Amino acid sequence: MNKISVFITVTLLALFFIIDTALFPVFAEELEVLSLDECIDVALTKNPEVIASKFGVEKSFFKIGEARSGYFPQLDLSLGYQRRYQENRGGKREYNGYSYSGSEYSNEYSGQLSLTQTLFDFGKTSKQVQIQQELYKATEWQDRDTVLQIIYNVKEAYFYLLKSQKQKQTAEEVLRQAQRHLDLAKGFYDVGLKPKIEVTKAEVEVSNAKLNLITAQKELKQALLNLKVAMGIIDIPDFDIKDEEYAVRKLDENESLNIAIQRNPQLQAMKLNKKASISSEELVKKEYLPVFTGTGTYGYSNEDFPLDRQWTLLFQMNLPIFSGWSTTYKLKQAKADISYYSYKEESLRQQIISQIKNLFVQLKEASQKIDTLKITLKQAKENLDLAMGRYEVGIGSSIEVVDAIVLYEQSNTQYWQAVYDYNVTYAQILKTVGMEK
Repeated sequence: MNKISVFITVTLLALFFIIDTALFPVFAEELEVLSLDECIDVALTKNPEVIASKFGVEKSFFKIGEARSGYFPQLDLSLGYQRRYQENRGGKREYNGYSYSGSEYSNEYSGQLSLTQTLFDFGKTSKQVQIQQELYKATEWQDRDTVLQIIYNVKEAYFYLLKSQKQKQTAEEVLRQAQRHLDLAKGFYDVGLKPKIEVTKAEVEVSNAKLNLITAQKELKQALLNLKVAMGIIDIPDFDIKDEEYAVRKLDENESLNIAIQRNPQLQAMKLNKKASISSEELVKKEYLPVFTGTGTYGYSNEDFPLDRQWTLLFQMNLPIFSGWSTTYKLKQAKADISYYSYKEESLRQQIISQIKNLFVQLKEASQKIDTLKITLKQAKENLDLAMGRYEVGIGSSIEVVDAIVLYEQSNTQYWQAVYDYNVTYAQILKTVGMEK
């Protein structure tokens, strides 16, 4: 192989190495980017809590059909065969000149079709249907509460992930500034303009910045895992999220309170449970009343074939006379249920009002912090640039630079914490009110 071939081969290998090490990781690390709405959509279709809640609603709906079955006749078919042995201890008997023992076997075949229909029960069946319908509506509101809770969980995890990303970016910027400070300190030390302690302090600063970056990277991974858990798909590949811009939402406190009384799922479910308890009390009272039923049977039976045909028709009234005070205690339980749900409803209503009022106070506080911290963050960045500029020309101190870096880091952390608090508080207000957006 001549020198030209060797040169070409080495050049190509170097080129492939550059492409492999520089370009390929860019494509390998490219992640899918999801917005907040996309994360919520995934959660509402994949989260097992949501799916389980839907089946709970479906189960409650089928109970209505079970209660309605009381309107329809009950049809039963019975087929039977009986082998019977009878022994006569009186010994042998004679009949028409024949003698036989006192024991005998007999067969009996039967087939019967029976139909039973409730003719009149003073509204017991209709009341049972009404109770199940009210409980079904309560289950629908409970399902709504589950959906709103999942949406809130996703929002909280999403904004926490966003905050973690910003904190990681801040940690990277702080490390960059600390490394810049260290490089300058070394340069000044090399030419004899700064003492060794300046370099040592800058090295400690860089080490602390690296530790903070490691912590920020760990929190970022944990935040992504929390979002996956909230979405209900923990095995999904890692993904990135879109940046949600901070914006003040227009939401009136009094209007939110009025909407919450009408749309809060927990409160509405409690009202329907109380309504079902009232209907249950009315149903228990009907147990003192008679039930009129009609039963008709048609079938065949005999000891041998062919079988004899037979049918019966029965109209019956069942009136409970004494049941060991069972109905009395059922009635007391129903009254206790009504009182229980009444007080729970009032307690929940007060909790909702108190919670919304407190959340609006927190929302206003977070909004004011954001406005103030915007200015503080801008000032901290300007202060850092000035301190670093003064240090570069040799008129600033190392302490001044360190203080500026710390102030910049604190301002960033506080700002994104305030943004997180605002977004999560707003999401909690929507959940309490009973709204998705």
